[in-house]
Amino acid sequence: MSDATRRVIVGVTGGIAAYKVPALVRLLRKNGCEVKTVLTNAAKPLVGAEPLRVLSGNPVYSDDKSAHYDMDHIRLSEWADLLLICPATANTIAKMAGGIADNLLTTLTLSIHESKIIVVPAMNCVMWANNATQSNVGTLASRGVTVLPVGEGELACGVRGPGRMAGTEEIVKRVMDRFNASENPANAALKGKNVLISSGPTEEPIDPVRVITNRSSGKMGAALAKAALSMGARVTVVSGPASEPPPSGANVIRVRTAAEMAAEMGGRFAEADICVMAAAVSDYRPVVSSNIKIHRSEKENITLELAPNPDILAALGAVKTSKQFLIGFSLESGDGVDRADEKMRKKGCDMMVFNTADTALGGNDIAMTLLLTDGGREAFPSMDKTAAAGVILGKAAERIGKGIQKSV
Repeated sequence: MSDATRRVIVGVTGGIAAYKVPALVRLLRKNGCEVKTVLTNAAKPLVGAEPLRVLSGNPVYSDDKSAHYDMDHIRLSEWADLLLICPATANTIAKMAGGIADNLLTTLTLSIHESKIIVVPAMNCVMWANNATQSNVGTLASRGVTVLPVGEGELACGVRGPGRMAGTEEIVKRVMDRFNASENPANAALKGKNVLISSGPTEEPIDPVRVITNRSSGKMGAALAKAALSMGARVTVVSGPASEPPPSGANVIRVRTAAEMAAEMGGRFAEADICVMAAAVSDYRPVVSSNIKIHRSEKENITLELAPNPDILAALGAVKTSKQFLIGFSLESGDGVDRADEKMRKKGCDMMVFNTADTALGGNDIAMTLLLTDGGREAFPSMDKTAAAGVILGKAAERIGKGIQKSV
């Protein structure tokens, strides 16, 4: 596919975020895409057709039959390489899930292959969290439609929460990544794969203001998520309270404690083709957590009784199938590569990333050794975590592609 054939239809529905679409069209054009736009009737009061016509250099399509011939949906589907529905309201998502075609845009969604559709939701946080909306989003994803995660923050209605449309630059990046992957097979090594990543530290409460935690920043998990997205994967990140946010293209599940992370990872693991346990999980938690702040005493010591947290990696390894690839991290304070190898086999991993706390935890770089169940062992000099993430997932994709027998 050449740049000249990067043809994108932007379908605009009646969400307030429609005002951002002219900037999106302009950025798509700047990145070499040819763009046509389709407006629903609900979108017309929110974004002018004339700016879209000027910025796209093409007519604006709508349900006004006086302006266009009756077979627009067929002509447009034949023309397009990609259909980008942005913003996508809960109403349009529901219509797509139910196969309803009551306007030009929804008819167009039935006239183009699901793999060519990207949906960018934007709505009130309560509407987004509604079970019907989540079920509809899941239905679209199961059919091969790409549904971008929503952002979190202040919404147009004045409340804060998840429901914001993904950023314009992030949307364009996902579009370009899709084209690049189709043009260069190396960029599509994980296309169609589900990648599940744990990231950041966990926190175990001592009282309402004090916790047991560690110095993990979440930078490695975020880098892995970015690398997986760039390789064409669908990415879910289960993140503790990390200082480095995961990329907006990933589905992010926020947790705090090791028990919460164990529940979320365990509940999503069956759908994962590749799972990377990159989080620095607290090994222990207080047996008793106070509901009120423990006040300081000048005369008495405080003793904390600690209990072990669930071993998430071992639990995942115990239920892993031969079709799944499980990657663990072994963080040691010294030269413990042999211990990392033993840990890999004991916990049912297919690959273990050995690194040391003094070179990795909280920093931008990592020096690592990759261990494989067939005895493969490759050491890498210190590199930034973005590059390291590409190496780790590239090795995993290579192993999966070769069909090498993995541990079960």
